[in-house]
Amino acid sequence: MIFFLKSFFFLFVTFLSFRFFVSKSKILQSKFHNNHQQLIGNESIPLIGGLILFVYMLINFSVFNYTLIIFSFFILLLGIVSDINYLSSPKVRLLFQFLIICIFLNFFEYRINDIRIDFMDELFANFYFKFFFTTICILILINGSNFIDGSNGLNLGYFFLVLIILQLLIYNNLVVLDSEIVFTTLVAIFFLLILNIFNYLYLGDSGAYLISFIIGGILIYIHELNPSISPYFIALLLWYPAFENLFSIIRKKVKKINPTNPDTDHLHQLIFKSLNKKNFTNYANQTTSILIILYNAVIFYISTNYITKTNLIVSLIIFNVIIYLFIYFILKKKIK
Repeated sequence: MIFFLKSFFFLFVTFLSFRFFVSKSKILQSKFHNNHQQLIGNESIPLIGGLILFVYMLINFSVFNYTLIIFSFFILLLGIVSDINYLSSPKVRLLFQFLIICIFLNFFEYRINDIRIDFMDELFANFYFKFFFTTICILILINGSNFIDGSNGLNLGYFFLVLIILQLLIYNNLVVLDSEIVFTTLVAIFFLLILNIFNYLYLGDSGAYLISFIIGGILIYIHELNPSISPYFIALLLWYPAFENLFSIIRKKVKKINPTNPDTDHLHQLIFKSLNKKNFTNYANQTTSILIILYNAVIFYISTNYITKTNLIVSLIIFNVIIYLFIYFILKKKIK
């Protein structure tokens, strides 16, 4: 409890400091737009979620892997450059993400080692295949995280849920990992989640990149330390941002649109539009996040009983994809 209170006090002071800086410098500000619902007036909202989280990491440096901290800085910096519109090209951002992840994995001693498919696992014996596969997975996660950061509390709430599940598994001795890194990250994300829900801050690209990068690193570490746990359980915990990214690429390719071009056809945006049509205008933003997070909470809780059962976990992932597509196309048809 003392650690929790101290952390909240530090995070609050850090928030006030960055908010003051942003208000004076007029950088890292985001005006309200169609994907967010105003709750607290017309003022600009600071994109400082990532900065607060990174400073908190530095204060708790002994908890985190040093390599993770160092490269978290570079991924945060890339996001900040994007947030202030100094790097507007999605392709260039993607290239820099790829390079940062590659250099990170060169120093980070953990990789994705298998996916429990015999002919594929033979390929994982090759260092370069393993390296490339892990790089692509982190790349998909980072960009998927950014895609789901379009509704207040959705990104932070989703990853908060992932950390809650991990903390539960550690508490019940089902996962081998020092709980300090999970709990420390959990406290910071909980604080940011509260502020984000009530429009006091946004993550921006910097925050969305950083949070997914940290959690991706933690989950790869868990995969390495717990070979009995199905790698698909890790995939299940990250299925939503990952599938949001992959599905976005597919549907844009089908429409012959550049996959890097932004649009307003992500699932959370369709739910938001649907709720607005049903006169939920004042609560559509938060309600969208709550619905998606509650669904995933049920799926994740069920999965905790089968973390070593690959077939069952794969079935849950397939079920999630079917539900996603079913809801997506129904909403798409109704909104038209």
